[in-house]
Amino acid sequence: ISTIGFADDKIFESAKSSLDMDAEIIKVLYDNNQVDTVCPKQSVGCYISKDGGMILLSDSIPSDHKDVVLLGLYSDYLQHNNTGLIDNSLTCDLKVKYLADSNKSKLSKLYSSQCDAIYRNKVIVMN
Repeated sequence: ISTIGFADDKIFESAKSSLDMDAEIIKVLYDNNQVDTVCPKQSVGCYISKDGGMILLSDSIPSDHKDVVLLGLYSDYLQHNNTGLIDNSLTCDLKVKYLADSNKSKLSKLYSSQCDAIYRNKVIVMN
């Protein structure tokens, strides 16, 4: 179990800059048990808005995915804190851009295809 570190702070600043949103940094708790108890099934982490907000993240997340997952959760927090809503496709696009800018093209393509499969071309039918 650990809380926010220097690298996490840099990722938070990157999310703020990319979204052009501001907020106080929130605590990150690396704890598999908390993730299993609180976060959606099969997830490696989540943002919780209760009590000022916190991010729970698995302490066994693969290192090549940790930064981008944390960036996505910070994005969710910033959006929620600034607008009251979370745009999942915006978060997804932010993660893809972050990976591309970090020269992680294989991961960028993986995340991009997941974004396309999950969030693109969705049609809402109103009756």
